[in-house]
Amino acid sequence: MKHFKFLTLFLFVASISAQNVINQTYLQVPANKIAEFVDLHEQVTNMSIGEGRTIARSWVYRHWYGSDHSIMISDIYASAEDFVKDDFWGVLNKNIEALPSKGWSTPSGQITKEEMQEVVQKWWGYWNNHTDEVRNVDWENYWYGKEGLNLDTPYVFVVGSYNSSGSIRDMADAFMNGSIKPAVDNGVMLYGGATSHYIGSGTDLQVWTAFENINDFASNASSSQSNSEEMSKFWALSEGAHADQIYVHVGNTRNAEGKFNRAGPDN
Repeated sequence: MKHFKFLTLFLFVASISAQNVINQTYLQVPANKIAEFVDLHEQVTNMSIGEGRTIARSWVYRHWYGSDHSIMISDIYASAEDFVKDDFWGVLNKNIEALPSKGWSTPSGQITKEEMQEVVQKWWGYWNNHTDEVRNVDWENYWYGKEGLNLDTPYVFVVGSYNSSGSIRDMADAFMNGSIKPAVDNGVMLYGGATSHYIGSGTDLQVWTAFENINDFASNASSSQSNSEEMSKFWALSEGAHADQIYVHVGNTRNAEGKFNRAGPDN
């Protein structure tokens, strides 16, 4: 069974290796410090924009219910090669060095080099004991959502983590057809998708489901809108314990410049 499982994992990853990858980072930020972390993260994200960055999008979620970490950051890259090439620290340090030093004539509202260095130091302090994993994502086949989605909202984002006793692709297909597509078509779910493990600590399969609010999530969980035949296939392939985490969308980098955008109406 182990050899078969490895083979199916290899074939699944090889088949989508040219697709996007997501670097997911999990942070243990105290609940009373999440607002401060998001403020710092926005400043650092905006300061790290420039030539040498290969990141496509970044999404930040705060934990709402479940166990484990309090912040999840999902950085999306066009390929594993782009993930490796991304020069976050090089660009960030270059941009900081270009800032005016304390004591020099500084335009109104301009942060100084020393002030930005302090911001980065505070921000990096929240990364103690963080964990990372890189996952493959095939948007064409393993993402399904409503048309004309507005994701500039604090929507509810649920991540389920599973290991497979057989084909990861078959397991992902079963969840897409059994849970995600029926719920999106019925209007209760915004979008859903599935990713496979690539590098780092993590499960074979993760499935996403997104809802406008917690009421829609509860309605979907308590209803019988799923395709029972497909979900039976899914559960038959699930091996061992699984975990579900419920998050709320905090913000993302949505524009061409890569600046951080808070979820909700612009202030």
